[in-house]
Amino acid sequence: MARDSDIEEYEVKQIVDERVQGDFAFRLVSEKEKYVGKEEVKLYGEITYIGKKNEITITHSSSAILFSLEEKVSGYDIGFGVNDIELTTVLKKDEPYREDYVKSGGYADSDPRDYVRFMKDFLSEDHFPSGYYVVNGETDFFLEDQERVNIEATIDFKVIEQPN
Repeated sequence: MARDSDIEEYEVKQIVDERVQGDFAFRLVSEKEKYVGKEEVKLYGEITYIGKKNEITITHSSSAILFSLEEKVSGYDIGFGVNDIELTTVLKKDEPYREDYVKSGGYADSDPRDYVRFMKDFLSEDHFPSGYYVVNGETDFFLEDQERVNIEATIDFKVIEQPN
């Protein structure tokens, strides 16, 4: 767990990142720059179809939006698992499809002890351990004509123990 004094050295750059590719907009959002103590971290991604049709079907893995995180003070990566493939989601024109971040990730017994401790803490609590987090969000899907759409966005935020 990072100390507040170490975290303060980092500057939050953006809590919202929006990218457009063709007929799709992808937004990645943290509701706050700084979360304190056991406060719930709220992260989400949105895909919006901005094309000409009323709706479009996309085909994707277990989630249409994937989140990977890195806690920068310790350098720990928090990945994601992809289970199912070829799930479909219908996107309606100009209506954001939203997925909230749900904690995931894991560790192996052979991982360094500090990393295992961090991941156990991360996965067992509702809140995040203190730290400076960079979130890489990605939407990766195929359209009916097999065209692939892959859009990435990056945001960051801090979790500290005490308000300053």
